[in-house]
Amino acid sequence: MLSCVSYCHNKNIVHRDLKPENVMLEASKEFDQIKIIDFGTALVFDPSKQLREQIGTPYYIAPEVLKKRYGKECDIWSAGVIVFILLSGIPPFNGVTDAEIMASIRKGKFSFSNKVWNSVSAEAKDFITQLLTLDVAKRPTAEQALQH
Repeated sequence: MLSCVSYCHNKNIVHRDLKPENVMLEASKEFDQIKIIDFGTALVFDPSKQLREQIGTPYYIAPEVLKKRYGKECDIWSAGVIVFILLSGIPPFNGVTDAEIMASIRKGKFSFSNKVWNSVSAEAKDFITQLLTLDVAKRPTAEQALQH
């Protein structure tokens, strides 16, 4: 998935709605061909300018998108949420309503306290922590995340 995101970012394309429903596996023996779909909210961006349209899906939306000042890093945050959910079965930022979910995302606080995390490696937890870094300047690029 990060390889796809890296390719897009290198072409100055930001997806803005990464979520499990938009990640497809191509049927092959290995199921190793991953495709990102639904580029309806994607756009070509100018790296020197910030995007201002609040767009995305609750649970996966990055906090900077909620502030309406963001760039391609929002896709990295969404990838972190996806990995968190894949490894635990629960979202890192939760709430009963969309407003509660968004409030949780704005805080950017998540934990590995659920017992399901006992069997997850320290490396995986570190990977998620890096992707879900609240400070956009400290969040890794897709290329950097691929090297983790």
